[in-house]
Amino acid sequence: MIEGLILLDMASVIALLFVVLIGLPHGAFDGAIANHLGAGRSFAAAAKFIASYCAAAGLVITIWTMFPAVTLALFLIISMIHFGRGDASAKSGPVFMTQVLLHGGLPIFGIIYFQQSSVIPLFDALTNGASDLAILMSKIMVPVLGLMAGLYGLMAFRDASLRTRFAEFILLAVVITILPPLVSFALYFCTIHTGRHMRRIWHVLASTSSPKGLYRQAAGFTLASWLVGGAAFLWLENGDLDAALLQVVFIGLAALTVPHMILVDGFFAKGQRHQTE
Repeated sequence: MIEGLILLDMASVIALLFVVLIGLPHGAFDGAIANHLGAGRSFAAAAKFIASYCAAAGLVITIWTMFPAVTLALFLIISMIHFGRGDASAKSGPVFMTQVLLHGGLPIFGIIYFQQSSVIPLFDALTNGASDLAILMSKIMVPVLGLMAGLYGLMAFRDASLRTRFAEFILLAVVITILPPLVSFALYFCTIHTGRHMRRIWHVLASTSSPKGLYRQAAGFTLASWLVGGAAFLWLENGDLDAALLQVVFIGLAALTVPHMILVDGFFAKGQRHQTE
């Protein structure tokens, strides 16, 4: 254990640092995505985007403080959808829905289910001891996902184009049953999710902006999020370093995920579909 920490060992702290230093900055390209969609055409448009983004994040934090258990449950669901949409190789139909639920559900509800004894104290720190709803959801979801995984295996057996993603799914399933929950989540979030997201948006953004400009925008958003997170940690830290660190990272992720998902899975994805039609 690290001095001052009770729940988190060195591996878990390093995992959280990777989430903050590697995983979180992938969302910092949201400014560049907004510019690509037209938010950079004027000061008023840029100000509207920033104000809307911050308002959505602030609303999530406010609701979390009022209803932590329900907000955590909703965060898990939208994270499953967001992760799954990013990992799905199919574009539509039953295969797409299967991939969304399985690839998104495994790193969320799979980790909770298979690492329950380790996850409960973490969720208790995020919800003031009200982790029961999230645990119940995992107990409902994982058997359903298990049945769907069998169907997914049959799909992959018949369709060679699905085999790489199915193999990725199986490998991740092994990882989450072996490694501690924060470590397995960080591996998924920082490698599979962040890497795939960056590859998906980079070629689109690079067609209208210079790489230097994109990195500059991302650096600005990243620095701002780190400064806000650091200030929040200092404000929350009252001797319970575990709770403060977990709350800053995961409530912060929830606050950023909602506007990030609206932008990426909503406006950006819609724009890409229109371009291909």
